[in-house]
Amino acid sequence: MHVGGLTYELARRQLRIVPDWYNKRTLILGCGNVLFGDDGFGPAVAEYCQRNCAIPPDVCVLDVGTSVRNILFDILLGDVKPSRIVIVDAMDCGREPGDLFDADIDSLPETKTDDFSMHQVPTSNLLRELRDLCGVDVSVLTCQVGRIPEEVSPGLSQPVAGAVERAAKILAEAHFE
Repeated sequence: MHVGGLTYELARRQLRIVPDWYNKRTLILGCGNVLFGDDGFGPAVAEYCQRNCAIPPDVCVLDVGTSVRNILFDILLGDVKPSRIVIVDAMDCGREPGDLFDADIDSLPETKTDDFSMHQVPTSNLLRELRDLCGVDVSVLTCQVGRIPEEVSPGLSQPVAGAVERAAKILAEAHFE
């Protein structure tokens, strides 16, 4: 796309047009695909926070769906970095469905690391680089899935739906004050 003879990307850089989240202290990124059952947990938490929580001006809560890698690459390559990134996602780690826990990015289960499936948590290497090379505090708030279907089947299972408000409260207590 051209804007006054410039490519869009060059015009954006020259005008310093940046997304709203770019200058925030804390980014909370709800990851997952709402079309595949409990994989929609992250987006559900982001939506709940946006509708029901008083989010401070230096915090941004986004439903990033399956596009979190784009944002992480932008942050990694950008001039400005947030102080903290919280990934909110669902995983199968053999716990009770609906259990909330912090996943250590250094020990993510093999089924969730370094792949490019649109149903997976962001590449663990990106998260490690943001933490280790850029000094960003990175955490992953995770919910144990009840079901992630093989075919399109929207809607959270009852235990995971029940964890949405609890996850929002955890985020609010840690980041919205």
